[in-house]
Amino acid sequence: MKKTFVVSLLASVALLGASGCASDQGQKPEETKKPEEAKKPKDNRPIDQRLSVGMTMDQVRDAIGNPKGTAMNSDGEQTWTYSDAEKAFIPYYSLSGGKFHHVVVTFDKDGKVKSWSSNTQGAY
Repeated sequence: MKKTFVVSLLASVALLGASGCASDQGQKPEETKKPEEAKKPKDNRPIDQRLSVGMTMDQVRDAIGNPKGTAMNSDGEQTWTYSDAEKAFIPYYSLSGGKFHHVVVTFDKDGKVKSWSSNTQGAY
């Protein structure tokens, strides 16, 4: 009886192990791969050097990314703010001379860049 039990246990383990290796990879038709779009190299220039008067909001978003904050004044002009203040969480960043850069972009009523301002500040 013990011998039958051991043989059936080993057979069960072997069947379970073999069934875990099953794959349907060969049964699926291979998906057609789309050609990869050419990626533009990242622009590492400072934010204020990537801006120009007359750019649209989409062009600004492509050039420098999504704003950290937005605002609109009573004249219908929109303002976007950019900041790298998250660097403050890097230990000893400002104590070792690190600077924080803030940029404010102002758009006219038509959604084109009217002006921008930037400043850089350090803790010490």
